[in-house]
Amino acid sequence: MILKKKKLGMFVARKVGNSIVLTVPSKAGVKLGERFELTQKDNDTLIYKKAIDSNPWFNEECNDIDFKKEIAKVGNPDTMQVGKENIP
Repeated sequence: MILKKKKLGMFVARKVGNSIVLTVPSKAGVKLGERFELTQKDNDTLIYKKAIDSNPWFNEECNDIDFKKEIAKVGNPDTMQVGKENIP
C-alpha cells in the first residue's frame, strides 16, 4: 500500500497561555475535539498520530448496537434476581 503525503504548509510555534501551539489548517480534515498522540524522534522530528481510543463507548464501536434487542434476548440484569436466571 502506498501512502500519499500532503505538504500542508509551514507553521510557526506560538505561545498561548503556558503552552506552545502549532496550528493545524482546516484542510488537514481534523475535527474539533479529536485526540492525537505526539512522539519525538531522536532527531527532534515531531510526529502527531490520531489517537486510537480503546474504550468502545468513545471510539464509536458501540454506535450500532441495538441495546433494546440485546436486553430482549438476554434479559435485563437490573431486574433479574440473583440465582433466578432464565436458563433454557
